[in-house]
Amino acid sequence: MKINIILKENARDKFLLSDEDSYYLDSIFTNPEISTLNTSIVKHNLFHYIGKHKINPQNTLIGDFSNIALSVYSVDQVVNREKFGVHGWSRYFSLYVPVYNLDKWLNVKTELEQLLSFLSGDKWILNFRQTSESFPQLQSAAFKPKKVCLFSGGMDSFIGINDLINNHDEIATISHHKGGNSGELSVQKSLIKILKNEYKEKNIHPFYFYVQGLKDEFLKGEKTQRARSIVFLALGLLIANTAGENINVVIPENGLISLNIPLTPSRGGSHSTKTTHPKYINGLNDIFEKVGISNRIENPYRFKTKGEMLDKCINKDFVKKHIRKTLSCSKPGYHKQWTKSANAKKRDKIQNQCGYCVPCIIRRASLHKNNLDFAADYVSNVDNSRADYRAFELATARFTSRKKIMLEFIKSGAMNLTGEEIKNYVGMYSRGIKEVKAFITRG
Repeated sequence: MKINIILKENARDKFLLSDEDSYYLDSIFTNPEISTLNTSIVKHNLFHYIGKHKINPQNTLIGDFSNIALSVYSVDQVVNREKFGVHGWSRYFSLYVPVYNLDKWLNVKTELEQLLSFLSGDKWILNFRQTSESFPQLQSAAFKPKKVCLFSGGMDSFIGINDLINNHDEIATISHHKGGNSGELSVQKSLIKILKNEYKEKNIHPFYFYVQGLKDEFLKGEKTQRARSIVFLALGLLIANTAGENINVVIPENGLISLNIPLTPSRGGSHSTKTTHPKYINGLNDIFEKVGISNRIENPYRFKTKGEMLDKCINKDFVKKHIRKTLSCSKPGYHKQWTKSANAKKRDKIQNQCGYCVPCIIRRASLHKNNLDFAADYVSNVDNSRADYRAFELATARFTSRKKIMLEFIKSGAMNLTGEEIKNYVGMYSRGIKEVKAFITRG
């Protein structure tokens, strides 16, 4: 079944589709208080946040990309794969997006559709149309960061900000959170406070964006979140381009999770996210170059394992002191456990990381490498009763040589990588698998 998503340029936009399975959302530049939509598939704070923090991208292409990303993210969040996907997985989306730079986006339409398919595993059709009005006049902030860094509240992003602020006096951090009980926002704010207290002479300016897909009786919602990174990157680009055309967005992620090679031959689809895969990141940068966006996305940790990131970070004692406060679980909030206090009336949260999903296992392996792993920090200990643990057992037996890793890696197709870069990725993955093996076989 094809799902149509229509983004409205503004309250005066009359574009409609008569198809039954059509859903709507507003541009990020539309004040929700004057929206003409009866229902939307997304709720966010972008319009008011842009005004409050004087976010004014210098290039209208950034505004276009932000609206494209919001549309992609929103439909990915609300359309259930089991209900709408072929064999319970691949869905069919047709997006109708007004843009300020029609010819430029038409020129990369096929490339962007293919890249989105690689990212989420779905079929995407992008229908661009010219906006009828000029780009809104916005105020520009005086704050001009030297670097913009995505900050999820995870271990890698904490290390990434720590390293950046040691090398730059001013950085912006970009956080994205959803509603519910995930605890993401509180973790993000707590860690930023810790970083600011440590680096009082530096300027760390945090941005906390709220974007949440809206479910209903028909659109039940989807948990896989394969396209989440595109809106995360778009938010970073909004801030980076406001600061300058050549300010890059740093996405700090260890190479093992970035490649995310299927641990077993059967583990594709839902088990293999591509959010920071080099094919995806390089593909976006290539598209930006072709349309005329100068800002780039960079991952300085793409050739490091998670354990190496921690072991080689700047100001290591400070990072190690606080690293256990970070949040790495793939589904934070799903695993919260509670314990009753002595009076049996108050409930105290003790942790919300499961300890046995793929990100948790890689996290624990990196902490084990640095003598900082404690099972009590997680809801459950991990053993061979867990599917992801068993998959890692098979992977450590399967990827015993760099040649085997290479053959699996190149299945992703063309990635615009040099021979040296491929060699570095394969070497990193080999070290990463050994890092995990040392953890799961620790006895």
